Amino acid sequence: MTWCRQAFLLVLALWLLVSNGYAAEKLIADYGGHAGFQSATWVGRDLRIFEKHGLDVEIVMITGAARSVAALLGGSTHFATGSATGPLAAAVRGTDVKVIAASYNKFPYAFVVKPEIRTPKDLRGKRVNILNYGGSNDLALQLALKEWGMKLSDLQVIVGGDAPTRMGALTSGRIDATLLSPPHLTIVTKAGYRILADMGDMAANFTQSSLYVKGSSLRENRDRVKRFLRGYAEAIHVIKTDRVRTMKVFANRMRIDDPEIVRTTYEYFAPRFSFPPRVNLDGVRDTINFYAEQNPDFKNRKPEEFLDQSLMDELDKEGFFKKLGS
Repeated sequence: MTWCRQAFLLVLALWLLVSNGYAAEKLIADYGGHAGFQSATWVGRDLRIFEKHGLDVEIVMITGAARSVAALLGGSTHFATGSATGPLAAAVRGTDVKVIAASYNKFPYAFVVKPEIRTPKDLRGKRVNILNYGGSNDLALQLALKEWGMKLSDLQVIVGGDAPTRMGALTSGRIDATLLSPPHLTIVTKAGYRILADMGDMAANFTQSSLYVKGSSLRENRDRVKRFLRGYAEAIHVIKTDRVRTMKVFANRMRIDDPEIVRTTYEYFAPRFSFPPRVNLDGVRDTINFYAEQNPDFKNRKPEEFLDQSLMDELDKEGFFKKLGS
Protein backbone atom coordinates (compact mmCIF):
# COMPACT_ATOMS: atom_id res chain seq x y z
CA MET A 1 0.00 0.00 0.00
CA THR A 2 1.49 3.34 -1.05
CA TRP A 3 1.98 6.22 1.36
CA CYS A 4 -0.60 8.30 -0.56
CA ARG A 5 -3.18 5.56 -0.28
CA GLN A 6 -2.51 5.19 3.46
CA ALA A 7 -2.89 8.95 3.93
CA PHE A 8 -6.14 8.92 1.95
CA LEU A 9 -7.58 6.10 4.06
CA LEU A 10 -6.56 7.88 7.25
CA VAL A 11 -8.31 11.07 6.18
CA LEU A 12 -11.37 9.06 5.13
CA ALA A 13 -11.48 7.30 8.50
CA LEU A 14 -11.26 10.62 10.36
CA TRP A 15 -14.05 12.04 8.21
CA LEU A 16 -16.26 9.05 8.97
CA LEU A 17 -15.62 9.46 12.69
CA VAL A 18 -16.63 13.10 12.56
CA SER A 19 -19.69 12.46 10.39
CA ASN A 20 -20.86 9.73 12.75
CA GLY A 21 -20.79 12.08 15.69
CA TYR A 22 -17.67 10.82 17.47
CA ALA A 23 -16.22 14.33 17.36
CA ALA A 24 -19.47 15.93 18.53
CA GLU A 25 -19.08 18.97 20.72
CA LYS A 26 -19.43 18.10 24.41
CA LEU A 27 -21.96 20.18 26.35
CA ILE A 28 -23.92 20.03 29.59
CA ALA A 29 -27.63 20.80 29.90
CA ASP A 30 -29.82 20.51 32.96
CA TYR A 31 -33.30 19.21 33.72
CA GLY A 32 -35.35 19.90 36.81
CA GLY A 33 -36.63 16.55 38.01
CA HIS A 34 -38.52 13.39 37.15
CA ALA A 35 -41.85 14.80 35.97
CA GLY A 36 -42.98 14.36 32.38
CA PHE A 37 -42.96 18.08 31.54
CA GLN A 38 -39.17 18.06 32.12
CA SER A 39 -38.57 15.42 29.45
CA ALA A 40 -37.40 17.40 26.41
CA THR A 41 -33.72 17.04 27.35
CA TRP A 42 -34.20 13.37 28.38
CA VAL A 43 -35.60 12.51 24.97
CA GLY A 44 -32.99 14.59 23.16
CA ARG A 45 -30.22 12.80 25.02
CA ASP A 46 -31.55 9.24 25.29
CA LEU A 47 -32.75 8.99 21.68
CA ARG A 48 -29.47 10.54 20.46
CA ILE A 49 -31.29 13.43 18.81
CA PHE A 50 -28.70 15.99 19.90
CA GLU A 51 -26.01 13.86 18.23
CA LYS A 52 -27.76 14.36 14.89
CA HIS A 53 -26.95 18.04 15.30
CA GLY A 54 -23.30 17.51 16.16
CA LEU A 55 -23.61 17.74 19.94
CA ASP A 56 -22.63 15.31 22.68
CA VAL A 57 -24.94 16.51 25.44
CA GLU A 58 -24.63 15.32 29.02
CA ILE A 59 -27.72 16.06 31.10
CA VAL A 60 -27.71 16.64 34.85
CA MET A 61 -30.58 17.11 37.26
CA ILE A 62 -30.70 20.47 39.06
CA THR A 63 -33.86 21.09 41.08
CA GLY A 64 -35.17 24.61 41.45
CA ALA A 65 -34.99 27.53 39.03
CA ALA A 66 -32.59 29.54 41.23
CA ARG A 67 -30.05 26.68 41.33
CA SER A 68 -30.42 26.15 37.59
CA VAL A 69 -29.64 29.81 36.87
CA ALA A 70 -26.70 29.78 39.29
CA ALA A 71 -25.20 26.71 37.58
CA LEU A 72 -25.60 28.33 34.17
CA LEU A 73 -24.02 31.62 35.24
CA GLY A 74 -21.20 29.78 36.99
CA GLY A 75 -20.31 27.84 33.85
CA SER A 76 -21.30 24.42 35.22
CA THR A 77 -23.88 24.07 32.43
CA HIS A 78 -24.20 25.44 28.92
CA PHE A 79 -27.98 25.21 28.63
CA ALA A 80 -30.62 25.45 31.34
CA THR A 81 -34.24 24.39 31.42
CA GLY A 82 -36.98 25.09 33.90
CA SER A 83 -39.68 27.58 34.76
CA ALA A 84 -39.20 31.14 33.56
CA THR A 85 -39.26 32.43 37.14
CA GLY A 86 -35.52 31.83 37.54
CA PRO A 87 -34.22 33.57 34.42
CA LEU A 88 -36.74 36.42 34.81
CA ALA A 89 -35.66 37.04 38.39
CA ALA A 90 -32.01 37.02 37.33
CA ALA A 91 -32.54 39.22 34.26
CA VAL A 92 -34.51 41.87 36.16
CA ARG A 93 -31.40 42.34 38.31
CA GLY A 94 -29.31 42.95 35.21
CA THR A 95 -27.93 39.44 34.69
CA ASP A 96 -27.23 38.49 31.08
CA VAL A 97 -29.72 35.60 30.72
CA LYS A 98 -32.16 35.11 27.87
CA VAL A 99 -35.09 32.71 27.47
CA ILE A 100 -34.97 31.40 23.90
CA ALA A 101 -37.74 28.78 23.77
CA ALA A 102 -40.35 26.97 25.84
CA SER A 103 -41.60 23.41 25.60
CA TYR A 104 -44.44 23.72 28.13
CA ASN A 105 -46.55 26.86 28.59
CA LYS A 106 -49.03 25.78 31.26
CA PHE A 107 -48.83 24.82 34.91
CA PRO A 108 -48.32 21.02 34.96
CA TYR A 109 -49.43 20.52 38.54
CA ALA A 110 -52.49 19.44 40.41
CA PHE A 111 -53.17 20.51 43.97
CA VAL A 112 -53.49 17.15 45.72
CA VAL A 113 -54.79 16.81 49.26
CA LYS A 114 -55.78 14.32 51.94
CA PRO A 115 -59.20 12.72 51.32
CA GLU A 116 -60.89 14.66 54.13
CA ILE A 117 -60.06 18.02 52.57
CA ARG A 118 -63.04 18.81 50.34
CA THR A 119 -62.81 22.54 49.59
CA PRO A 120 -60.08 25.20 49.49
CA LYS A 121 -61.37 26.62 52.77
CA ASP A 122 -60.53 23.28 54.43
CA LEU A 123 -56.86 24.12 53.83
CA ARG A 124 -56.82 26.79 56.54
CA GLY A 125 -54.10 25.95 59.04
CA LYS A 126 -53.01 22.90 57.04
CA ARG A 127 -49.43 21.95 56.07
CA VAL A 128 -48.76 22.53 52.37
CA ASN A 129 -45.42 21.45 50.89
CA ILE A 130 -43.84 23.21 47.87
CA LEU A 131 -40.42 22.85 46.24
CA ASN A 132 -39.11 26.34 47.00
CA TYR A 133 -39.97 30.00 47.27
CA GLY A 134 -39.79 32.04 44.09
CA GLY A 135 -40.26 29.11 41.71
CA SER A 136 -43.21 27.76 39.77
CA ASN A 137 -44.56 25.80 42.76
CA ASP A 138 -44.69 29.00 44.77
CA LEU A 139 -46.33 30.98 41.96
CA ALA A 140 -48.92 28.25 41.29
CA LEU A 141 -49.79 28.08 44.99
CA GLN A 142 -50.15 31.84 45.33
CA LEU A 143 -52.25 32.17 42.16
CA ALA A 144 -54.51 29.36 43.37
CA LEU A 145 -54.93 31.05 46.75
CA LYS A 146 -55.70 34.35 45.03
CA GLU A 147 -58.39 32.62 42.96
CA TRP A 148 -59.81 31.10 46.17
CA GLY A 149 -59.73 34.38 48.11
CA MET A 150 -57.08 33.11 50.53
CA LYS A 151 -53.59 34.16 51.63
CA LEU A 152 -50.32 32.36 52.32
CA SER A 153 -50.76 33.19 55.99
CA ASP A 154 -53.84 30.95 56.00
CA LEU A 155 -51.54 27.93 55.52
CA GLN A 156 -48.48 26.33 57.04
CA VAL A 157 -46.17 26.39 54.03
CA ILE A 158 -43.34 23.85 54.15
CA VAL A 159 -40.50 24.41 51.67
CA GLY A 160 -38.24 21.71 50.30
CA GLY A 161 -38.25 18.31 48.67
CA ASP A 162 -38.52 17.12 45.09
CA ALA A 163 -41.70 15.45 43.83
CA PRO A 164 -40.95 11.93 45.19
CA THR A 165 -40.08 13.42 48.59
CA ARG A 166 -43.27 15.51 48.70
CA MET A 167 -45.31 12.49 47.63
CA GLY A 168 -43.78 10.45 50.45
CA ALA A 169 -44.51 13.22 52.94
CA LEU A 170 -48.16 13.28 51.85
CA THR A 171 -48.70 9.53 51.97
CA SER A 172 -46.98 9.25 55.35
CA GLY A 173 -49.17 11.97 56.84
CA ARG A 174 -46.43 14.53 57.49
CA ILE A 175 -48.17 17.08 55.26
CA ASP A 176 -51.77 17.71 54.23
CA ALA A 177 -51.36 18.92 50.65
CA THR A 178 -48.82 19.50 47.89
CA LEU A 179 -48.45 20.11 44.17
CA LEU A 180 -47.70 17.04 42.05
CA SER A 181 -47.53 16.00 38.41
CA PRO A 182 -47.81 12.54 36.89
CA PRO A 183 -46.47 9.96 37.56
CA HIS A 184 -46.54 10.95 41.25
CA LEU A 185 -50.01 12.43 40.87
CA THR A 186 -51.29 9.18 39.36
CA ILE A 187 -49.78 7.15 42.20
CA VAL A 188 -51.33 9.20 45.01
CA THR A 189 -54.77 9.46 43.41
CA LYS A 190 -54.82 5.68 42.98
CA ALA A 191 -54.04 5.52 46.71
CA GLY A 192 -57.13 7.59 47.53
CA TYR A 193 -55.84 11.16 47.73
CA ARG A 194 -57.95 13.90 46.15
CA ILE A 195 -57.22 16.43 43.41
CA LEU A 196 -58.48 19.74 44.75
CA ALA A 197 -57.61 21.65 41.57
CA ASP A 198 -55.68 21.14 38.34
CA MET A 199 -53.36 24.11 37.92
CA GLY A 200 -53.37 23.55 34.16
CA ASP A 201 -57.03 24.56 34.11
CA MET A 202 -56.38 27.92 35.74
CA ALA A 203 -56.90 31.13 33.79
CA ALA A 204 -53.25 32.13 34.13
CA ASN A 205 -50.69 31.05 31.55
CA PHE A 206 -47.21 30.15 32.71
CA THR A 207 -43.89 29.37 31.07
CA GLN A 208 -43.25 26.16 32.98
CA SER A 209 -40.49 24.57 30.89
CA SER A 210 -38.29 27.12 29.18
CA LEU A 211 -34.87 26.89 27.58
CA TYR A 212 -32.48 29.67 28.56
CA VAL A 213 -28.84 30.55 28.00
CA LYS A 214 -26.38 33.27 28.83
CA GLY A 215 -26.66 36.19 26.44
CA SER A 216 -22.94 35.84 25.75
CA SER A 217 -23.58 32.34 24.36
CA LEU A 218 -25.99 33.78 21.82
CA ARG A 219 -23.39 36.31 20.76
CA GLU A 220 -20.27 34.13 20.81
CA ASN A 221 -21.58 30.61 20.11
CA ARG A 222 -24.73 31.27 18.13
CA ASP A 223 -24.37 28.27 15.81
CA ARG A 224 -23.94 25.92 18.78
CA VAL A 225 -27.03 27.34 20.48
CA LYS A 226 -28.98 27.00 17.25
CA ARG A 227 -27.99 23.36 16.85
CA PHE A 228 -29.03 22.64 20.43
CA LEU A 229 -32.36 24.36 19.79
CA ARG A 230 -32.87 22.15 16.73
CA GLY A 231 -32.33 19.05 18.84
CA TYR A 232 -34.57 20.40 21.62
CA ALA A 233 -37.39 21.13 19.16
CA GLU A 234 -37.01 17.74 17.47
CA ALA A 235 -37.20 16.02 20.87
CA ILE A 236 -40.48 17.82 21.59
CA HIS A 237 -41.84 16.70 18.23
CA VAL A 238 -40.93 13.10 19.10
CA ILE A 239 -42.68 13.42 22.48
CA LYS A 240 -45.87 14.57 20.78
CA THR A 241 -45.83 12.04 17.94
CA ASP A 242 -43.89 8.92 18.93
CA ARG A 243 -45.66 7.30 21.86
CA VAL A 244 -43.63 4.08 21.92
CA ARG A 245 -40.15 5.55 22.01
CA THR A 246 -41.13 8.37 24.36
CA MET A 247 -42.80 6.01 26.83
CA LYS A 248 -39.61 3.95 26.98
CA VAL A 249 -37.65 7.08 27.90
CA PHE A 250 -40.29 8.02 30.49
CA ALA A 251 -40.21 4.59 32.09
CA ASN A 252 -36.42 4.61 32.29
CA ARG A 253 -35.97 8.17 33.54
CA MET A 254 -38.85 7.96 36.03
CA ARG A 255 -37.86 4.45 37.11
CA ILE A 256 -41.43 3.19 36.73
CA ASP A 257 -42.22 -0.44 35.97
CA ASP A 258 -46.02 -0.08 35.89
CA PRO A 259 -47.05 0.31 32.20
CA GLU A 260 -50.37 1.89 33.19
CA ILE A 261 -48.67 4.69 35.13
CA VAL A 262 -46.25 5.30 32.26
CA ARG A 263 -49.14 5.44 29.81
CA THR A 264 -51.25 7.88 31.87
CA THR A 265 -48.20 10.06 32.45
CA TYR A 266 -47.48 10.21 28.74
CA GLU A 267 -51.12 10.92 27.88
CA TYR A 268 -51.28 13.73 30.44
CA PHE A 269 -48.19 15.56 29.21
CA ALA A 270 -47.66 14.87 25.51
CA PRO A 271 -50.64 16.86 24.15
CA ARG A 272 -49.70 19.87 26.32
CA PHE A 273 -46.19 20.29 24.95
CA SER A 274 -45.69 23.33 22.71
CA PHE A 275 -44.48 22.68 19.19
CA PRO A 276 -42.90 24.73 17.77
CA PRO A 277 -41.50 25.54 21.22
CA ARG A 278 -42.25 29.26 21.26
CA VAL A 279 -42.60 31.14 24.51
CA ASN A 280 -46.19 32.16 25.24
CA LEU A 281 -45.90 35.91 25.81
CA ASP A 282 -49.10 35.91 27.89
CA GLY A 283 -47.46 33.46 30.30
CA VAL A 284 -44.42 35.69 30.76
CA ARG A 285 -46.69 38.75 31.09
CA ASP A 286 -48.78 37.04 33.79
CA THR A 287 -45.61 36.15 35.70
CA ILE A 288 -44.23 39.70 35.42
CA ASN A 289 -47.53 41.17 36.64
CA PHE A 290 -47.61 38.78 39.58
CA TYR A 291 -44.07 39.59 40.67
CA ALA A 292 -44.62 43.32 40.12
CA GLU A 293 -46.99 43.25 43.10
CA GLN A 294 -44.06 42.26 45.31
CA ASN A 295 -41.00 43.61 43.49
CA PRO A 296 -40.96 47.13 41.98
CA ASP A 297 -38.18 46.08 39.57
CA PHE A 298 -40.81 44.19 37.57
CA LYS A 299 -43.17 47.13 37.18
CA ASN A 300 -43.72 48.34 33.62
CA ARG A 301 -41.46 45.62 32.21
CA LYS A 302 -42.40 43.84 28.98
CA PRO A 303 -41.97 40.13 28.15
CA GLU A 304 -39.79 40.90 25.13
CA GLU A 305 -37.10 42.36 27.42
CA PHE A 306 -36.42 38.91 28.86
CA LEU A 307 -36.59 36.87 25.65
CA ASP A 308 -34.57 36.30 22.52
CA GLN A 309 -36.63 34.33 20.02
CA SER A 310 -34.46 35.26 17.04
CA LEU A 311 -33.23 31.69 16.64
CA MET A 312 -36.81 30.42 16.72
CA ASP A 313 -37.59 32.97 13.99
CA GLU A 314 -34.63 31.75 11.92
CA LEU A 315 -35.64 28.10 12.20
CA ASP A 316 -39.20 29.06 11.28
CA LYS A 317 -38.07 30.93 8.16
CA GLU A 318 -35.79 28.04 7.19
CA GLY A 319 -38.76 25.66 7.31
CA PHE A 320 -37.25 23.50 10.06
CA PHE A 321 -40.50 23.04 11.97
CA LYS A 322 -42.50 22.30 8.81
CA LYS A 323 -40.00 19.61 7.86
CA LEU A 324 -40.57 17.96 11.24
CA GLY A 325 -44.32 18.21 10.78
CA SER A 326 -45.65 21.25 12.61
